[in-house]
Amino acid sequence: MQHIKWSDWTRNMERLLRLKTFPVGLKLYEDPEALNQNKWLRRPQEKLSLCQLITIVRTFDWTVGGVAEDLVTQGCASVLGLSELSDFVTSGEMRSRVWLESRQDAAECERVIQRIPFGKFRAFSLAPTAYDPFEPDMVLLYGNPAQMSLLINAIQFDKFERMTFYSVGETSCSDVIGRCFVEKTPALSIPCYGERRFGHASDDELAIGLPVEECSRILSNLEVLYKRGIRYPISQFGAQVSPFGALDAVYKFSSQSDKK
Repeated sequence: MQHIKWSDWTRNMERLLRLKTFPVGLKLYEDPEALNQNKWLRRPQEKLSLCQLITIVRTFDWTVGGVAEDLVTQGCASVLGLSELSDFVTSGEMRSRVWLESRQDAAECERVIQRIPFGKFRAFSLAPTAYDPFEPDMVLLYGNPAQMSLLINAIQFDKFERMTFYSVGETSCSDVIGRCFVEKTPALSIPCYGERRFGHASDDELAIGLPVEECSRILSNLEVLYKRGIRYPISQFGAQVSPFGALDAVYKFSSQSDKK
């Protein structure tokens, strides 16, 4: 994999997408002692949710990290592979108290949720990629639908496949972080109720996890699209004016008609 200077990558992503908040690097550690090697890292003073820590990084510009015991629920810890789930969760009892009518459906929801496998990692850190804090395991971006649409265009540009997005309704961190890690694919989802309430995700924001193996390619493709006029913010055409002239300038419809 090509080494990335994350500070340069971040500046270019911010230039091309005009992101409102910092891209976030997520790093997992087998040895918790690794947390002590970063003098800028802040440990939570009380138990917080994973989405709270993410928003602290992407808006406060801090580096944070911890272990399973620093997270408010085993659900947060399990998404990062730091904890197993109790019967209270896996049986569907917890989720059926609010989010689903039956325990059977709730248990099925827990079964399909993608999490980083438990057993290897014991600690994590989150930091703005702008400072080259470490070599991340994945990068998390937040943006509005227009920004995410251009990002999808860049993901597909030189390696097209129809993209599929998942949502379990609540626990959007699993749809983004868990899926990105397990499947090694860009994973986009809608921030859930909890991430809006505790993680302060805005009503117009979507979240995506990017495998580090894809980050250079995606940035290069955004640059190509920019040179082709595909840019953010997206310039709007008149709603009551025929778009034929603008489309013809790009797709050369007239020249095709002349050949017939």
